[in-house]
Amino acid sequence: MSGVMTRWSIGLDRHVDPGDLDPDGYVTAETLGRWLADAVEAYLAQCQELHRQAAGYTLVRRPGRQPRASLLGRPGDVLVTASATEIRPTEFFVSVRVRPYGGDIDLPLNVTCRVSIEDHSGEQIELGTAVRDELIALEHAADYMS
Repeated sequence: MSGVMTRWSIGLDRHVDPGDLDPDGYVTAETLGRWLADAVEAYLAQCQELHRQAAGYTLVRRPGRQPRASLLGRPGDVLVTASATEIRPTEFFVSVRVRPYGGDIDLPLNVTCRVSIEDHSGEQIELGTAVRDELIALEHAADYMS
């Protein structure tokens, strides 16, 4: 098998426990949702400039549509990775990949989460060059492979 390995800023190893599974042995939608949210939060936790810029405003996360968790098959473990993949003046996108291991399927699931800073009226705030530069630096330093 050949493929392209990509670098990711965040890598979270998760063991799949019995409580993460439905009665048929598939990962539940709630478990997948938790893994996706954990990866986005871990990514945002390293964004100090973003948090400084967001002080007094709301840091908004808009996850994309979550795929069916059963598409992961019945893995024993997963690697959940996250990185910023697109930066716009008022928002950026965190891409999350969930790669299953030790099960019957080895294809990853991919989801994006749109992140922005909004004022009290819901208007998006310009991210600015400091945030953009921070996101670019984080991606250059990325070292998780998936």
